[in-house]
Amino acid sequence: MGESFYNPYIPLALTELNDKGLIEDGEDAKVIKIIEGNKVPPLIVTKTDGGYNYASTDLAALWYQLNEEKAEWIIYVTDVGQREHFKKIFVAAKSAGWLPADESKYPKTSHVGFGLVLGDDGKRFRTRSTEVVKLVDLLDEAKIRCKAALVERGKVAEWTAEELEQMAEAVGYGDVK
Repeated sequence: MGESFYNPYIPLALTELNDKGLIEDGEDAKVIKIIEGNKVPPLIVTKTDGGYNYASTDLAALWYQLNEEKAEWIIYVTDVGQREHFKKIFVAAKSAGWLPADESKYPKTSHVGFGLVLGDDGKRFRTRSTEVVKLVDLLDEAKIRCKAALVERGKVAEWTAEELEQMAEAVGYGDVK
């Protein structure tokens, strides 16, 4: 589902978190203070203007998947830059009793991080500010660029066309990983 699908569930999820005493007034925002071993910045769930953000949407999506879809294991696949964000989401969900404290029990969540995806400008790619790039297109582009680099460096003189394709695919896809 797209992010907007979960918008109607945000107030429900945040009310439940608030009723459990997890949401506090922070500096100019509503936050969930996350303390796990050491103090980390709080998870902002309502912005200064009362608007919602990634965290509020992600909490609503998690609530929906657990309560409406009855998901047993939710795996988030995002770039590694989101690791801390999802760690906070999972800790908040455990504090709310949405997820068990014992990570070997169900339902459970996992985050699988991959390298950062950069836009043409060399900056971190943000899906909200630009068009979505499909993974297949990203992989195709990696293969094309790898093949061009191999040819440019003269590394392929002894390779067949098929070997060049295989090498470009292996290195290009590996680079995306």
